[in-house]
Amino acid sequence: MVSTRYRPKDLKLARCHIVKAARRIAHQEMVIGRLLVKGSPSGLAYELLGRLYDDQRQKLDRLKLIEAMVEVKAQSSMGAPHPRGALAPRLAIVRSGVISLPDRESATPCRADVWHPYLV
Repeated sequence: MVSTRYRPKDLKLARCHIVKAARRIAHQEMVIGRLLVKGSPSGLAYELLGRLYDDQRQKLDRLKLIEAMVEVKAQSSMGAPHPRGALAPRLAIVRSGVISLPDRESATPCRADVWHPYLV
């Protein structure tokens, strides 16, 4: 089994791919709608739409995997021992609402799906 390291950059890229896939699906659904209004055959358009749905499903699965790996990496870095004499505090990317840090409350309220760096 190959071990892959995912970074927040990979997560951002996977989210961009999901957005593009959703746009392709929306465009294909509009094409099918136009074909139905004109009365043209739309069998091939439906086949393409099915493949686009499958592609989007695969990309969503990959996104979930990357999110889980990045989140696990962030949580494991929070629990690592702190070396003595470190000058700068460590940063960890955590999802607000998943891990509560009562001594480090944010000054502004935010949604649960927004990522924030916290000093740990």
